[in-house]
Amino acid sequence: MPRLIFKCPYIRGGSSRAAPHLSNYVRYMATREGAQRLDPKDGQLPATEEQTKLAEQLVRDFPLSRGLFEYEDYLASPTRSNASEFITRALEDNYDQISKKKNYIRYIAGRPRAQRTGAHALFTGSDDPLVLSRIAEEVASHPGNVWLPILSLRREDAARLGYDNAGQWKELLTGYAMELAQAMKIPWDQFRWYAAFHDEGHHPHVHMVCYSADGKSGYLTRQGIAEIKAGLAKQIFRQELYEIYERQTQRRDSLTQQSRLALGELIEQMESETVENPKIEMLMDHLAVKLKAVSGKKQYGYLKAPLKSLVDEIVDELAKDPRVAQAYNLWYQMREEVLRTYKDDLPRRLPLSQQKEFKQIRNLVIQEAVRLGETRQMFSPEERRDEAPEEADTLIRDADTPHAEHAERKDNSQHTRPARDPKHNARSTPLAESVARLLYHMANIFREQEPPAPAGSIRFTDKKLRRKIQEKKIAMGHKPDDHEPTITM
Repeated sequence: MPRLIFKCPYIRGGSSRAAPHLSNYVRYMATREGAQRLDPKDGQLPATEEQTKLAEQLVRDFPLSRGLFEYEDYLASPTRSNASEFITRALEDNYDQISKKKNYIRYIAGRPRAQRTGAHALFTGSDDPLVLSRIAEEVASHPGNVWLPILSLRREDAARLGYDNAGQWKELLTGYAMELAQAMKIPWDQFRWYAAFHDEGHHPHVHMVCYSADGKSGYLTRQGIAEIKAGLAKQIFRQELYEIYERQTQRRDSLTQQSRLALGELIEQMESETVENPKIEMLMDHLAVKLKAVSGKKQYGYLKAPLKSLVDEIVDELAKDPRVAQAYNLWYQMREEVLRTYKDDLPRRLPLSQQKEFKQIRNLVIQEAVRLGETRQMFSPEERRDEAPEEADTLIRDADTPHAEHAERKDNSQHTRPARDPKHNARSTPLAESVARLLYHMANIFREQEPPAPAGSIRFTDKKLRRKIQEKKIAMGHKPDDHEPTITM
């Protein structure tokens, strides 16, 4: 269950039936005291028969009540105290509908409440005094939609984070009001909101009333509700999320180092002709041939469906590599750690080829296949068999070696390197090189997938250093906007 519960029912105003409900709701949220206090000795006794029946009926009539913290506690321990907490909260959250259910009226009427006169708990973004009767009348006569958001925390979270008092909630909601208006599609100058904090026993919560002053604007979608909930959760739990982000950074640093070690092992395998990835090489070979017949842009978005499927197959085959699989799993774990703060159900995990954060991998596969095809056009089949393996080995091993030193090493290698069996060399080394380069690119893409910097923090990058790196990449033949790193071992 998420740590913040956010519900946002609404009432369509402008009718004689809606007016009294809206007026009563505003007065109720503004003047309600804390929940009924039970004798501590009785609170731990099993729930009464009447409580059990009423709780069951509430769940039937209002199925969304199953998602309340109070219901979770009641199921875990069906005591009188927990039953009372759940019943009170379920009735509260469905206050606009319970007047239509006659069997609830007696229960509500019989619950003791200390109604305050001359004072109320209502607040808004300004510090101007609020007249409850005037606000209740304004809301009751509103002709458009009136939203009734409810935000709830567990007691331990509220106490630890400081959200166990109205002042902290006022500060939060005042700072977030513009985002609320945007999600509800209400112009900022027309947005009106009021709230009241209820210091409930186990689950303190806030009731709100939101609407547009012009009575015309306003429309809240499921996506809008999700955005509000996510934004509020990130504000409430921001300090804890900072700590999660810090752990994510540490994990990514470790992941980057593991990726570099994996690349080193792969290059050693290439030098000894022991790369065990024949399926990827076969698919890359097939893609390189197919792309030769493609005119126009050779990018994923411009390819026809069969070629897109081939690219996806290559990406998902790469994802089966134990190192890539571990990296992707860690990335998902860190992502889900944040999502659990405000989501009820985590979305299903997608294959790497379908994950939008890693969509550039697909274009990298295409680039490597195009490069592979161009390399093959430069040599006849006989030359490729005899010359490509040594050229590829030397290129990878000496990518950052000065030109003169590289030339001397190549000249010496012609005398000292033993001849390879022609049949053994028939394997296409450019293919293996393409696979290695793809894995290297993927390691860098994983490194780039850091969460956004927390609000208030600023990162500075040295411009001179960035310019030098860019100049070096261009001098080596890279495009200004590509992602290919210099391979150094």
